[in-house]
Amino acid sequence: MSPLNIAKIEQEARRLRAAEMQRIKGLMLARLGLYFRLLAGSILSAVAVLAESVRPLFSWNPQANTAVRQGPGLLTRLSLAGRALFSWNPQADRS
Repeated sequence: MSPLNIAKIEQEARRLRAAEMQRIKGLMLARLGLYFRLLAGSILSAVAVLAESVRPLFSWNPQANTAVRQGPGLLTRLSLAGRALFSWNPQADRS
């Protein structure tokens, strides 16, 4: 039997351990990069949905409607109906 060279075995073990640590570090960085890309894509799509839902609130222009209206508007009709309902006087016909 030949004698064991302990120093050479320890040196090889350290080299293999360092290589494995570098491999694990590379895997973690690759997975972290993928995670952040997926997270950024999700955030951007959420911001796009939010922007599309908020856009009508900021783009409304009350003077943009140039269509010709037929008769009074809805609020005017409701107001006239409310006035007619509460202004009815049953004694107005008596004289």
